[in-house]
Amino acid sequence: MADPFQRYRGLEVAADSPRPAEAAEVRYHCVGDLALTERSTAAGFARAAHAAIDAAIARGSVPIVAGGTGLYLRAALTELGFPAEPAAEVRDWAEGLAARAPDSALAALRERDPEAAARVDAANPRRLARALAAAASGGAVPPSAALWSDAMRRPALVVAVVRSREELDRRIAARVQRELDEGLVAELEAALETPGVSREAMQVIGAREVAALRAGELEAAELPERLAARTRRLARRQLAWLRKTPVAATIDLGAGPPEAALSRVLALWRGARGDPLGSSP
Repeated sequence: MADPFQRYRGLEVAADSPRPAEAAEVRYHCVGDLALTERSTAAGFARAAHAAIDAAIARGSVPIVAGGTGLYLRAALTELGFPAEPAAEVRDWAEGLAARAPDSALAALRERDPEAAARVDAANPRRLARALAAAASGGAVPPSAALWSDAMRRPALVVAVVRSREELDRRIAARVQRELDEGLVAELEAALETPGVSREAMQVIGAREVAALRAGELEAAELPERLAARTRRLARRQLAWLRKTPVAATIDLGAGPPEAALSRVLALWRGARGDPLGSSP
């Protein structure tokens, strides 16, 4: 799974991780492999995903990468050339500067790596800090061209599944309510109280809202819509990634279940392999 938060044990509800029944039917990789105190990074995920994909192919299996986030999908399928992880003190310095004085952080990045400064989203403190830490360590974040290239490290069929905005919004509201019914608040309260919990883990949607709820800064009645609003914004960003990503086909699921697209995906896969049954359902 190409999802930074499904990697964490203890965020199963918040990340909508595969349920035990699903995990019993299909072998999942990069799910539940990190403790809440560890960092989930795209570079670390790329290494784990590449190893899982290569091992599946060596066994004669067909690996399926499902996501998730656009960056993690590209990290799994391509060679983005991530730099080595910056030292903790460099990362802390960059994050602190980006949070306190983003203009100064951007100036420091421009001095070290003008190209990275020109393409970074300076309004996003996390991306600004990541680019600055990489530049200060002598590395560089992957250029944007690499993110949208159709070059793959292994032959791959990329299929996009979409729904209308209205249908997405309806399903997001239903998912939020389901997660609340499944104990989302209690799960995130436990995560927030975990000694040494990583900043990366607490970027999951819901952690900020539950912290505000506990501090009395948010009413319980406001929580569902606050969670849904953040999820809708995430969905919009993911669709923006999808529009830039080279895909073999786009399938509109409409209001139907995902399983309804299975025959079309199989036909595309068979056709890509040159299977004479590729045009059959």
